[in-house]
Amino acid sequence: MMKEIRPIPAVNAIILNQSGLLLLTRRSAKVREPGKWCLPGGHLEGGEDWISALRREVLEEVGLRVGGQKLVGIYSDPNVTIAADPLSDGYQGQYVVASFLVTDYDGEVTPNHEVDEWGWFSFDQLPNPMLRSHPIRVEDARSFCGEVFVR
Repeated sequence: MMKEIRPIPAVNAIILNQSGLLLLTRRSAKVREPGKWCLPGGHLEGGEDWISALRREVLEEVGLRVGGQKLVGIYSDPNVTIAADPLSDGYQGQYVVASFLVTDYDGEVTPNHEVDEWGWFSFDQLPNPMLRSHPIRVEDARSFCGEVFVR
């Protein structure tokens, strides 16, 4: 029997450098689904808004200061956003994610303990394995023309 599902608000940053390459990180053994590549991001903290969470998570995870962002999409499709493993309290988590395109940032990539590898990748040569929901977000960013995706 499936446990009760609880929504978990989260953010992702689709960070592109001046050459149009995408920043991806590989998850360390200290986090859920280690060894998988993903977009930088994480959970909102209590009392935090989407933009503050985006800026905090990017700074914490990869050491970059976000100067500006554009909302690309909101993602909640239960087929790809419900975590396979239950949360510590026994409930299933469904990630409700706002993904932002970031081309305005400052600093050098300096990953934290959640990241064991990182790199800049072309849209045509993404690493594997990736978190199952992230290729959809990457493809939406690639084709983004100003209209927000809701998936």
